[in-house]
Amino acid sequence: MLIGRGSKMKEGGNWLSDHCSLSLSSAALVLLVFLAAPMLCSAAVKESKDAGAAKLTVVAPPDGAFVTEQTVFLSGFISGAKADSIKISGSGIKVANAVVPIKDGTFGSFITFQEGKNQFTVSAAGLTKQIKVYFTPKKALKKGQKAPDGYKYFYVHSKPSALDCKECHSFRRGKFDFGRISPARSTCTTGECHSKMGKDAAHVHGPVGAGICISCHNPHGSFEPMQMERTGQELCLVCHEAKRKEFDQAVVHPPVEDGCVDCHDPHQSPMRFQLRGDGKQVSSLCFNCHEQEIFTKKHQHGPVATGDCIACHFPHASANSKLLIAPLEKGQLCYECHENVKEQMGRKVIHEPVADNCGNCHDPHSSETQFQLVAPSEKLCESCHREVSPDVYEAIDKAVFKHEPVAKGRCVDCHVPHGSEVASLLKGKGIQLCGTCHEELADEIAHSKNLHGPVKTGACAECHNVHGSAFSRLLVRYFPEDFYNEYKPEEYDLCFGCHNKDVAKTRNTDKLTNFRDKDYNLHFFHVNMKKGRSCIACHSPHASNQAKHIRYEVPFGRWSYPVEFTPDKNGGGCLVGCHAPKKYDRNKAVGKPSR
Repeated sequence: MLIGRGSKMKEGGNWLSDHCSLSLSSAALVLLVFLAAPMLCSAAVKESKDAGAAKLTVVAPPDGAFVTEQTVFLSGFISGAKADSIKISGSGIKVANAVVPIKDGTFGSFITFQEGKNQFTVSAAGLTKQIKVYFTPKKALKKGQKAPDGYKYFYVHSKPSALDCKECHSFRRGKFDFGRISPARSTCTTGECHSKMGKDAAHVHGPVGAGICISCHNPHGSFEPMQMERTGQELCLVCHEAKRKEFDQAVVHPPVEDGCVDCHDPHQSPMRFQLRGDGKQVSSLCFNCHEQEIFTKKHQHGPVATGDCIACHFPHASANSKLLIAPLEKGQLCYECHENVKEQMGRKVIHEPVADNCGNCHDPHSSETQFQLVAPSEKLCESCHREVSPDVYEAIDKAVFKHEPVAKGRCVDCHVPHGSEVASLLKGKGIQLCGTCHEELADEIAHSKNLHGPVKTGACAECHNVHGSAFSRLLVRYFPEDFYNEYKPEEYDLCFGCHNKDVAKTRNTDKLTNFRDKDYNLHFFHVNMKKGRSCIACHSPHASNQAKHIRYEVPFGRWSYPVEFTPDKNGGGCLVGCHAPKKYDRNKAVGKPSR
């Protein structure tokens, strides 16, 4: 049994194990520790294969070591020759025994150095090995001090203890197999130094829980800090071999490149996988490096709010930028969760920035704006559309009459931001869209069989500028607001944009209109005068159940007067609240022109 850390030194002897007491463990850990064979024993492996060549090997301290511990345990073995003892000699050094017995080909003894350069010789059976060691007390080291020229830092335990080769190495048929390591338990966690290690945390690294410290730490010492067997991720990949292929991708997390311990505590942690977090959220680990401010704004992405960074990012490596689990392009990453948006992207009309990258509009982490938009919606849309849709913003800027959703920056009241079956990413076509706000108008149209052409085709924008207009009711051209108007063709610019502008210009006609009593133009009669009626005195601009879009009633101040139009083969009749019943006939005049 090896004397543990904090125990008294055992003088001399055949020792080659760690500062911790070791014993055999489970079969599963045999493989683990075998894979983690100490680097300092590599020479031993070579010697065991080259049994015919006589050679003396000093395992520790190696030649050229720079140490900060005055006393270390010297260990080694002899192969290809027989000897009962070795002799240790040199100036300034102190050894427990100048002559150390050899047992089963191995030897070990404590050696104490003087400050500065030390050189000593180990000899046996006509073989010699010269070792030089430079010693500087730890308290005398200056910050950042480098090892002297010709020497390299060699890290040993601060409380060295005698080592027994059989605790760690297989001994078969009278000789050691230094290429095979046994899963020897240590007293590191049972002694006075690391007594809480592996006992007071929710998640413990396997070797720590099994007490097999030599899986990662070299008991003889190492050129790596903390006596590590290997450097960086190579230490971990000895056991976690499956991760090697994962790390071989286009984008590798910088802490992974530097070594795993920036994110994983090698011993224990309150978090699964021994992550260096608070035990509650993965983000508590990530915030050790990443600025927390970008994740904590008013509106947070769901995974960010729950601290689940790995919902979008691989922690180690990825084929995609920013370690993402899927490419950003064409929304592939976002579709992993947002299936409803993926469905929208199969529609006829796709918003170009969305087709490119969702991040053009959304901050993937957090934002001061709802839906994690990178800017308030009106500013966000303007940032592109002022350039790509200049006519729209000219209308908005110059509008005397403003459309409320536009004025308040609510573009998404009318437009789908991702994809639509309707041009301009509209939520619907014509009254299907406009009726969501203009409900009374929608009811009127729904219950009418005769629709105005633009209404029938869903082209509200033929008459209305939906973003803003210089004319009332957001009309694209002028149309009078008053019921009575002195006749001027330009007064009805809106209607004459499609309809014959001469329809009310001539008193007598047999071609311009069918609304005539023989050849007397009844449009002229109603419109072309100082107190002429506007078009909508008789016609509904949207829809009606009466022919020619004749409206059922006409608003007139606080009252509405009824209109009943009855067409027949050659003309028709009108029963209206503003005059007695009238009839007209295109073949034979019924009335007498009043003017």
